Amino acid sequence: MSAIQPTENSPPFEIKEGLDGLSPQSIRMLYRRAPLHRPVSDPHSLWTMFENASLVVTVWKSGRLVGIARVLTDGVLYSYLCDLAIEPDVQGLGIGKRLMKYVQQRCAGTELVLRSSLSRFHKRSGLKPVNDAWAIT
Repeated sequence: MSAIQPTENSPPFEIKEGLDGLSPQSIRMLYRRAPLHRPVSDPHSLWTMFENASLVVTVWKSGRLVGIARVLTDGVLYSYLCDLAIEPDVQGLGIGKRLMKYVQQRCAGTELVLRSSLSRFHKRSGLKPVNDAWAIT
């Protein structure tokens, strides 16, 4: 665990690795508020997404879930940052950058891939668009 340095007049944010403190309900609420468009109507499926993840990193403020990152990785070549979500009321405080840094450190040596439409944030985070990807949707 580590703490994100607070900004002026704000309590510190705590970073945790793993599923402790999480529930399908807390994830669902964060995804809807962020908003992160993921299928969240089935709590069992949502929880399975997290149980099967290689890495889950959460950010907490005064006991409330305010940020989350979910990663799948082979630990050698590729890491896929499946989800990165931050509560709207704490966006802009560096939480997303801190989560990205944490994930990059934990997945060091692999190519980190993120599929997202929020290009403004991701460009500032050092991510570059790739043209050599294909998807079946």
